[in-house]
Amino acid sequence: MSSAAGDDPDSGGTSTPASPIGEARLLAGEPTEVAQSVGDSRGKRQRVEGVSVGENRAAEGGKRMLAAEEVALEGVSVGKKRAAEGGERMLTAEEAALAARPLPPKELPYPKSGTHSEVVAWMNAMDALHSNTDLGDEDSLCNILARGRGRVRVTKSVGSAPSMDGRDMITNVARSIVNVSATEPDGSVLYSTGTIIQYDEVGKCAKILSSASIMCTKEGKLRNPNQKVSVHLSNDTVVEARVIFFNGHYGISLLDISTGFTLVPASLGSRPCYGENIVVLDREVNYALVVSHGSIQCLEYPFFERNHYMFASYYSHLICTGGPVINNNGEVIGLVVKHIPQAAIVSTSIVRKCIDMWNQFGRIAHPIHHLELTTVRMLDMVYRDELWARHSIRSGFIVAEVCPNSTAEKIGIRRGDVIELIDMDHLSTVVELEEFLLSLSWDFLEEKLDSSSTIDIKIRVHDIRAKTSVCTILPIEFCSLKSMT
Repeated sequence: MSSAAGDDPDSGGTSTPASPIGEARLLAGEPTEVAQSVGDSRGKRQRVEGVSVGENRAAEGGKRMLAAEEVALEGVSVGKKRAAEGGERMLTAEEAALAARPLPPKELPYPKSGTHSEVVAWMNAMDALHSNTDLGDEDSLCNILARGRGRVRVTKSVGSAPSMDGRDMITNVARSIVNVSATEPDGSVLYSTGTIIQYDEVGKCAKILSSASIMCTKEGKLRNPNQKVSVHLSNDTVVEARVIFFNGHYGISLLDISTGFTLVPASLGSRPCYGENIVVLDREVNYALVVSHGSIQCLEYPFFERNHYMFASYYSHLICTGGPVINNNGEVIGLVVKHIPQAAIVSTSIVRKCIDMWNQFGRIAHPIHHLELTTVRMLDMVYRDELWARHSIRSGFIVAEVCPNSTAEKIGIRRGDVIELIDMDHLSTVVELEEFLLSLSWDFLEEKLDSSSTIDIKIRVHDIRAKTSVCTILPIEFCSLKSMT
């Protein structure tokens, strides 16, 4: 670091250590015994790091050199005009309050001996010293930043992002994660997590993807027409949301908000892959981020004819819906819509089709076949090998349940049968099947068919006990209620 002009041997000046008390008084707006001035160094030392601060600097040659960081930190101004005038700028009230804040506890000196026992005693004394400082909850942000992780037992999300890249990715995506609340007429409030998926810079409006659980019943009906839905943003701002649509079958909702703040939309990916490592993000009521790390399970559990659910293995103390499922690239690949008790996930590929359908037709139609299905590919390898060897079945869908008195039951489909879609061998997972059936829903709306209309698909039904296979037609029905408040 360059020395001050007074430190230059040619200048004939002498160097005197700066008074930290005097500088603190100056920053706090208190008078000092001798006025201080700030200016550029003379001659070839006119760089920012060559700025010196001291008593009567112009006459006496100044004090020690300040680094650029120190200049910025202490709010020291640099300028030839001010140096010539010999004056200091006045601190604003906010700057004075900042400088007048209490200083942290004075650090205890490290033991000179360096012995293990004295170092341990010193560490315990330091912990006791810092623990007396009132910084809020033990795992609060203030504690984390002021004391450091070494002195704080972190209970939130550190273990969920072991790599630096992973932490950066989560931090980036978290900017798009918000809180969504629904207030009932009686004052009770329900919460879910939301994800910003679209932002209009010109119109200052955004679309929020969230769960439908806080606004509709299990039957998919609106919980209360007078319900008030709000979105809580990161800057402690709460804005009222307009519900574009909600769909109880898929458990999703799309909201619209207007705000003067710039928002960051998340990046939407495709469907999750079984066995894929994922991160689930949620917001607590106080907006604290909850990070849960896990993977997509090789598990299928059809739930009230919702065959499209995928499940994640992760633990979270927060049982919340609407949280996005993130892959290693930071893309939203799914949405947590239910806990049964595992977290049930709807693939982003299905969400996209629902949003596109709403934008095109103003409603969402979902397929109805009255079957609860799992996939052959999810069978234990022993049974899958037996199914292939004895019945020549490599893929397809296993019938877990048939709705009584349904069309599927009437055409002869029974529990334990294996169904193959003819000429559609590429459909090997429940998510792929749901995507295909949603494409039929699109055709249903595009052709403006009435609610009693069906679309037929050709299937092959394997009766494993009788060792027979029959080709037949399965009529697909559709439900296209306009789910909007």
